[in-house]
Amino acid sequence: MSAPTHNLNSQTNTAAPSAASREARQPAGVKIEKRKFFVPGGFVAVVLGDEAVEGVEVWRDPSKPVACGFSGKRGKPDWYYRFQSEERMQQHIDAWLKRLNEAEGWKAQRRAERKATAEVGHGCKVGDIFCCSWGYDQTNVDYYQVTELHGRTMATVRRIAAQSQETGWLQGECAPAPGRFLDEERYPAMRVRINGGTTPSFKAYSFASAYLMKPTAQVGELRTYETASWSAYA
Repeated sequence: MSAPTHNLNSQTNTAAPSAASREARQPAGVKIEKRKFFVPGGFVAVVLGDEAVEGVEVWRDPSKPVACGFSGKRGKPDWYYRFQSEERMQQHIDAWLKRLNEAEGWKAQRRAERKATAEVGHGCKVGDIFCCSWGYDQTNVDYYQVTELHGRTMATVRRIAAQSQETGWLQGECAPAPGRFLDEERYPAMRVRINGGTTPSFKAYSFASAYLMKPTAQVGELRTYETASWSAYA
């Protein structure tokens, strides 16, 4: 199905929408006067169809194919071009609106997925272990154990020790040691938001996340986990 078109030369486009209609189209946070600052004098508003997403506006020169377009909450234009013909300008506006609608649809889908995940919850339990592997010149491995749950999204975690063995020069393998909590004064408990999904996770640092580990085997309360590789500076 071809993209909808807008008659840029129609008489109905020569008058700018009323302030009330512009405010209805613009999302909260957009100042009409701020956008007008970037619209050249003499430009008129193009009346867009219902397919235009919230916050979208197109302004054009009524005598030649020159136009600019705004979207979202931005005060500055997304684009401001002089076109070779009215047809090329029409094609650009239609393609731009199509991309905006596709992006809006993707955002709506992501919001729905996040809402559904939040309603289900992360599914973690007290005692679950998370692993955070991070580093640049070396690989550090930190382990965390869930000690408390707070609703469907929040939890309290504490750092735990690692069982480690060298396999070479300044490198080795390690696995978590459940219940062996590190010094709480140096490594205080953290209240974190656990992101649900296939592998629940939380932000351990601003630059790294910790991911839920699944036991490789369990006998009673005793669980074993897959090892991780670490390395150190020379």
